[in-house]
Amino acid sequence: MRPLAKDDPRQIGPFEIVGLLGGGGMGRVYLGRTPDGRTVAVKTARSELADDRGFRTRFAREVAAARRVGGPFVAPVVDAAPHDDTPWMATDYVPGVSLADAVHDCGPLPERAVRLLTAGLLHALTAVHAHGLVHRDLKPSNILLTAEGPRVIDFGIAYSAADTALTMTGTALGTPGFMAPEQLVMTGPEITGAADVFALGGVIVFAATGGGPYGSAEPQILMYRTVHEEPRLDDLPDGLRELAAGCLAKEPERRPALPALMASAGAPGPYGDWLPDPVAVQLRRLSAQLRDLGSPATLALRPPAAPPAEIPYHQLPTRAADGAPPLYGATPPHPAYTPAPPLPHPPGQTPLPGPSRRRVLAALSAVGAVAGGGALTWALWPDGGGGGASAGNKPSGGTNATGSPGHTAQPSGRLPQQIRDKGIVTVGSDIAYAPMEFTKDGVPAGVDVDLANALGRELGVRFRFENATFDSLLAGLSAGRYDLVMSALTDTRDRQQGRVDGEKTGGGVDLIDYLSAGLALVVRKGNPEGIKNPQGLSGKTVAVQRGTVARDYVDELSGNISGKLRIREFDSGAEIYDDVAKGRSAACLDDFPVAALSAATHSGGDVLERAGEQLDPVPYGIAVAKTQTALRDAVRDALDRLIVSGEYAKILKRWSIEDGAVERAIVNGGR
Repeated sequence: MRPLAKDDPRQIGPFEIVGLLGGGGMGRVYLGRTPDGRTVAVKTARSELADDRGFRTRFAREVAAARRVGGPFVAPVVDAAPHDDTPWMATDYVPGVSLADAVHDCGPLPERAVRLLTAGLLHALTAVHAHGLVHRDLKPSNILLTAEGPRVIDFGIAYSAADTALTMTGTALGTPGFMAPEQLVMTGPEITGAADVFALGGVIVFAATGGGPYGSAEPQILMYRTVHEEPRLDDLPDGLRELAAGCLAKEPERRPALPALMASAGAPGPYGDWLPDPVAVQLRRLSAQLRDLGSPATLALRPPAAPPAEIPYHQLPTRAADGAPPLYGATPPHPAYTPAPPLPHPPGQTPLPGPSRRRVLAALSAVGAVAGGGALTWALWPDGGGGGASAGNKPSGGTNATGSPGHTAQPSGRLPQQIRDKGIVTVGSDIAYAPMEFTKDGVPAGVDVDLANALGRELGVRFRFENATFDSLLAGLSAGRYDLVMSALTDTRDRQQGRVDGEKTGGGVDLIDYLSAGLALVVRKGNPEGIKNPQGLSGKTVAVQRGTVARDYVDELSGNISGKLRIREFDSGAEIYDDVAKGRSAACLDDFPVAALSAATHSGGDVLERAGEQLDPVPYGIAVAKTQTALRDAVRDALDRLIVSGEYAKILKRWSIEDGAVERAIVNGGR
């Protein structure tokens, strides 16, 4: 829990607000108190979402779903106002630590605790299913460990037969790694309570081992493994392996029913001393904070036999990549989406080395991705319509042949004839790469999307993106599948000359530089530890995502600074920012475009900030085949016009990366 900032409310409905419990892309969760001292968790929606009628409908659905479910293992709704200016919902609050945080901080739970956890969750699911609901997002971060047992929270994407108007066919909602196969395959069977049983199997594996049933990987790979591979259960104790294996059966009808699972798991409780000492200590601290606030909430936990030993940072277990914000009624794919040809490489193939790397696209499932990694296409229209256009990104004038405002009358005469004839520029991209790795209303979004939209207006054509694996993009450009490639391509001499590891592999490309990006440090707001550059990390703790350039950077840094650098590794980008926000790490290191936006938006933008300048910035370029000089020059000149007009600066400001601006569109300016 964190103190309230000056802009935080002091009263929501009948509740006095006394602290901030957390926040994310959808809103904030506050600790509230009733006049008689009862504590509640008050979940609020962000103001811009409150203006969205569709979001209000989904928020009201969440309130209705949560109100229908009761029992000791589900956080009951105390009050709600989904139609207030700022929608809110209050649930009972008992000091609790999410299963994700508990395992990350203190290690896997012992077998007895996992059995008691499972028993409580089975009773929670029974209560959910008794009302015709399917939770659909049971995962470690949606499970609280309390002194009285586990509690299931967050009914943001719960489904019932009565909600068919709000649940679209072909829309995958949930968290990869815990979603059932039928949630991932669009032509699969109907989603029933068996999907929650599958997720429970994943939770058992996570609680007992510290990792998910399909390992730690990007969402695309986790989804592929879920559909096509067997879960990894070797590290489970014998007593839990059979239980988890039954839950994780691929076919819904083969998964055990809840009564059979209850008989296997045993009774739910007693919970008096069910948690290991390190977790119990965390709960005591939360309880002490509440007592300091004058709350009567207390914990009846047995004292540990001895103070728990501190776990060295390098021995801390890792958690599965489940840190994505809940997809509250994520929207269906935009009509501009159509399936593209299959990827030329199997999921999981290592991308070409480079200063950027494949990252987690947290809401990939919300844009209708096919399990196994099928490619996607979407269109950007010159007037700002179509998938991916940002609000407020409308052209100021011009008409098309039919007289509708906003379109240029004709494609630019500087474009090659074949592009003028079709009116489309096809762009290859991997949407799992910064700076285009975000979603807005369920549609891919980012700097590249907004910039392509603006270029389309300048050139009078439509930009159509095709998603593919990063390492196939330049080959696709060479083969004529794409006209351009925009995907965090660093401008290097080797790429210009078509060389990989010193060997000639193609005709090379021209790169129109449009952004300067490297790595960036993010710290808590106000920079309490005064970190201004990498040397300021000496003797401190830094959070990084494993398998990234940032991870390599801190390894090298460790040998070049005087004080020991402690490193905490995570499987997703969301986790590293959370770690800094909670004060566990002094800073995190990430790709500049992601770091800048995350610092500006995490928990409303008043928790984190960037520290110092970019580290090792390099130019990103729009790739054009060497033979397409007319297209190259047309795009370069259009980008220069956007820079001069100020539109380019507005786009970068929208994504909080003004520091990455280039002064003009230079071709092959990198080395």
